[in-house]
Amino acid sequence: MIAAATLKQGKTTHKLRFTTGALMRFEEDNNGKAFDVLLDDLIQGKGGVRLLVSALSAGLDNGAGVAREEAIALVDAAGGARQVVPFVGDAIAKAFPPPSGTGEGDAPGREGKTAGKASPPAGA
Repeated sequence: MIAAATLKQGKTTHKLRFTTGALMRFEEDNNGKAFDVLLDDLIQGKGGVRLLVSALSAGLDNGAGVAREEAIALVDAAGGARQVVPFVGDAIAKAFPPPSGTGEGDAPGREGKTAGKASPPAGA
């Protein structure tokens, strides 16, 4: 299961999850642009507040999504977009954790093995 990022505002705890449905809504809200491109734009700060609100709208309510106006209200209540960016970043990190193993990018069955450390053939 994809973990949720949480943001507490007063007595309310908001949960943001980038589930498959949330990512599909995010794409639909952005003219079908692939979610990975959209998330990269968010991470690099290229999308502006509209993209930030679109991501929130798609993934709030624990991945079920909320109306755009509700996402805008959350941003305003938090004190602006800059205050919400870490919350979205946390949700992205939880939805797309690094591969498991002892090193990032290890192929299955190669955990902990390093390129260039081959053994000579038997009998050599």
